[in-house]
Amino acid sequence: MAFDTPSDRRQRKLTRLLSRYGVRVQRSVFRLSLTEPELERLWTALERVCLPEEDLLLLSQVAAGSWRSFGSGQELDVPLLITM
Repeated sequence: MAFDTPSDRRQRKLTRLLSRYGVRVQRSVFRLSLTEPELERLWTALERVCLPEEDLLLLSQVAAGSWRSFGSGQELDVPLLITM
């Protein structure tokens, strides 16, 4: 998941929220591994934090085994997969 917001306050809230669900790989990019109920809880929480007219959220599903990484960033124990 990636996000962009002009608000420092919302940026901090989004960072704290997403850190509970995954690994931060860039300032506003997180690797998530979620079950469907976790995804629903996260999305509900995101809707409470974000302003649709100002903020941008991008959630992308990646199939198991179809991703690669490069560099020394943290790795998840499980491949990145969001089940919907």
